[in-house]
Amino acid sequence: MELIVISKPDFFKGEALLINQLFESGMQRFHLRKEGSERRGYEQLLGNIKPEYLERVALHQFHEIAPDFGIQRLHFPEAKRKIGAHLPFSQSKYLTLSTSIHQTEQLTELENFKYTFYGPVFQSISKKDYPGTVDSDFRLPPVPGLKVIALGGIDQEKTTLLKKMNFDGIAILGCLWNEPEQALKTFKKILEKCHHKDPT
Repeated sequence: MELIVISKPDFFKGEALLINQLFESGMQRFHLRKEGSERRGYEQLLGNIKPEYLERVALHQFHEIAPDFGIQRLHFPEAKRKIGAHLPFSQSKYLTLSTSIHQTEQLTELENFKYTFYGPVFQSISKKDYPGTVDSDFRLPPVPGLKVIALGGIDQEKTTLLKKMNFDGIAILGCLWNEPEQALKTFKKILEKCHHKDPT
């Protein structure tokens, strides 16, 4: 099962150092999402991430700076997808596009995307007004050519259940950033759980 980390919504002291440490600890994909932030902040943070890790970064905003940093992963939230903001990028063989959905009926609408976040699956940890949307017996329908990543309220204890729900991966946010001093430790535990093969 894949593990994706989404950035803390706001910038914080020592962020680039911690992101580099997460990469060194096995983080394969990092989504940079800072809604309402300025482009300069993005550029400063990216400039302090080790160059060898930038290929694992996906941008949620300021897609125009991606070539400056050698980034080839672009994320388009649902609102941007609905107005076709991704279409100018959809024919590039060098770019990996991702998006977000909130209903399984939308899975058939995503022909230009390699993967999508789906959620909130459980009650959000970072946003208290985002309740979960699935029951424990939920099973995700297979979608050829598209990976579906669970998002919302995810911690180490829920990983096994999400595997049973047929998700291809999980994205974590609140369980890391609510306690940044424990982020590395928490990440390693969840990564180990994702790689663990549960008995069938």
